[in-house]
Amino acid sequence: MNGDVRVEEYLRAHVEAGDFPGASYLVAEEGRVLAEGALGLAVVRPRRIPAATSTLYDLASLTKPFAGALLAARLASAGRLRCEDRLVRLLPEWDREDEASRISLLDLLTHRSGLPAWKPLYVHATGREEYLRSLKDLALDRPPGARVVYSDPGYILLGFALERAGGASLERLFAEMITGPLQITDLLYRPEPALQRRIAATEEGNRKERLLAGPEGDGYNGWRAEVAWGVVHDLNARALGGISAHAGLFGTARAVHLMAREVLGPGTGLLEESQRLLMSTNLTAGLGEDRSLGFLLASSPGTAAEGALSRRSFGHTGFTGTSLWIDPDARRIYVLLTNRVHPEFRETDMNAIRRGFHQIAAAL
Repeated sequence: MNGDVRVEEYLRAHVEAGDFPGASYLVAEEGRVLAEGALGLAVVRPRRIPAATSTLYDLASLTKPFAGALLAARLASAGRLRCEDRLVRLLPEWDREDEASRISLLDLLTHRSGLPAWKPLYVHATGREEYLRSLKDLALDRPPGARVVYSDPGYILLGFALERAGGASLERLFAEMITGPLQITDLLYRPEPALQRRIAATEEGNRKERLLAGPEGDGYNGWRAEVAWGVVHDLNARALGGISAHAGLFGTARAVHLMAREVLGPGTGLLEESQRLLMSTNLTAGLGEDRSLGFLLASSPGTAAEGALSRRSFGHTGFTGTSLWIDPDARRIYVLLTNRVHPEFRETDMNAIRRGFHQIAAAL
C-alpha cells in the first residue's frame, strides 16, 4: 500500500524541522489499509538507516493498553482475575495499613489509584522483588478513586499482579495469550540482537530522565551513555529486564494496527464484546480526565484526537513518539510511530503533530 502524498508531505516537513528523524504510519478503515508508509531515518547514530514499514519502534507507553489492559482482559476471560479485585488479593504482600490496601486492579488500569505519576525506582531497586518493596513504600498522592493521575508506578504494579494471576512472566503471558493467538511476530519484548538493524534507535544518554530524577538520582551510576538501540529506552523498564506493563514492547505500525483491530472489533474475537466496550467507555467521569480500560478518551481536553476525530475516539501515546488512536464512529485506526527522542531528547509538542496527522488522515 502506497503512502498518501498529503500525509507524507506533512510528516516530512516535521522530519526536516528536526521534530523526529523518521516515522512509520498506517491508516485503516474496517480492516482495509487506506495509507501506509515510512520516511526519514530509523537510526541517525551510530550509523544512518532509513525507516521502513517493517521498522520496529520502542512503543514506550503503548505497552500499557496492550500488555496491561488487553492482558488483564484475557486473564479475566480465563477466570484468573477480575478487574474489580483488590490488588492485595493477587499480591498479599501489598497489605498496607493505609488507604492503598483498597486499590483495585481497575484503579490501576484507569490511573485512579492515587499512586504518583513517576518515580526513578531504578535508583533504589533492581528486579521485581526489590521493585515491589519500593512500590509498597511509596506514599499515595491522593486517596484511591479520588482523581485520575497518569501513573507509571501504577502500571508497573499492575504488571506484577498480572504475572501472579497468570503464573508466568509478563513476556510469556503476552506471547501465549495475545500475540500467539493473533500470530503477530512483530510485537514483542526484548527483541533479539539479530533484529537490531530493523529497530529504530532512541536516546543517547538519559538527559530527560536525569532531569526528572533530580536530587534523587544523585550518586546513581546506572545512567546510560550510549544510544539505546534495540534495548528499551525507559529506565524503570530496563531495571526490570526490559519487561513491564508500563513500557518495554517493540512493534511495527502493522502489528499495532492488528492489535487495534481486536479492540475496535470484531477482529478475530480475542476479546469479549463486553471487554471491548470497557475500552471505549468512560470509567472515570468527574475525576479530571476521561479514561477507559487502558485508554484515554477523546472527550478529555487536549488529546491528540481533538479537532480531528470523533469525541468517542480513544487511544494512547508513548514518550518515544508513538501513538495509536481508534475512532469507532468512522471505524478507523490511526497509527503513527516515531523515535522523536533520537539521537537526543528534544522538547517537541507531539500531540500537536499527532493532531495534524489525524486531521489529514481523517480526510482520506
